[in-house]
Amino acid sequence: MGKNKDNIKKLPFYSRHLIKEHDEGLHYNSLFKHQEWWYYTVLFNNPKSELKNWSVAVSFSKFPHTDAIKFIVHEDTKKNYGNIYLKPAGTCKASNSNVDIKIGNSYAKGKYPQWQICTDNKKIDTPEISVKLNFQAKSLPMWIIKNTGLNLTSSLFGYYCIMRCDTKGIVTINDKKYNVEGIGYHDHTWMPMLKETTGEKSEPKIIDFNVWDWLTIHFDNGWDAFIGKFHSSDRFPISKIFPGSLSITRDGKKLNECYFFNITYLEYQKTSFPNVIIPKKIQIKGFKINPINGQFFIDIIYELENIRECIPRNPPTWGQWEATGKVYGEIKMFRKKIKLNGWGIMELTHNI
Repeated sequence: MGKNKDNIKKLPFYSRHLIKEHDEGLHYNSLFKHQEWWYYTVLFNNPKSELKNWSVAVSFSKFPHTDAIKFIVHEDTKKNYGNIYLKPAGTCKASNSNVDIKIGNSYAKGKYPQWQICTDNKKIDTPEISVKLNFQAKSLPMWIIKNTGLNLTSSLFGYYCIMRCDTKGIVTINDKKYNVEGIGYHDHTWMPMLKETTGEKSEPKIIDFNVWDWLTIHFDNGWDAFIGKFHSSDRFPISKIFPGSLSITRDGKKLNECYFFNITYLEYQKTSFPNVIIPKKIQIKGFKINPINGQFFIDIIYELENIRECIPRNPPTWGQWEATGKVYGEIKMFRKKIKLNGWGIMELTHNI
């Protein structure tokens, strides 16, 4: 990874693969109130891992009206733990340079290509679980759409991800420690809030930046993918025509991507809310023709197998469902069909 780090220093300022210290830190703009989060996931798929095929998702979030930690643990069965734990606004302390975030005893710190995260749910949930993990990037940073940060703390919007990291550390469950190791993912997102909410149902909007489908995939052949799309406030069918990001990297250095693609819910399942159903199986189809990079067509299925429902507010106005599951399908690139199999973590949200 040292070679990649040296190559980044030579990249032009507008590069899709360049992040600097202020891109990784907290953003502020006097014209808009920001929502911002730093997200880490990992699948412990290394044969040496003591919690084989478990996964962890951690997100540090800062909003104008509240702060939050999301801490979700999935077993290799259908058992799962954790929630979104809301904190008073101002609890999250973050620097505008590099990743340096702290919420109580939980923190994330570092800069590309290395970060360390530490968090727990002690005294607020059972079983009591804590994680201390080190992330080492094994791919270049990938700006979604383009380099929107430009190393400015006043940037209005930004989204970059590191699709593959070597991740290792310790997971402690009720005082018993486990050595873990696997494939990690990290992203950082910030955007202006169109309307601040205080727990009451917000007014309808054409696009609600709190309603999305989000999916990161690690394929068995070493490829990685990110798929994300925002939806209308009540997930109206018109959402299907909205652009999103479907990005695939074979080597962590180059992207194949398209912005218009279909996410089709093939099978549904109930939630704890009678008016909300979520998918059990989805199909993702994307197609792009590019005279320089060639064409690709992707058709994959994702099956949601282990789902954690997170309803952070009472009374509930918004919910998040985080799932792990298998991925299979094919991609056609350069006139060759390639079978794809892998594992993914999906996050979807819905107004209630």
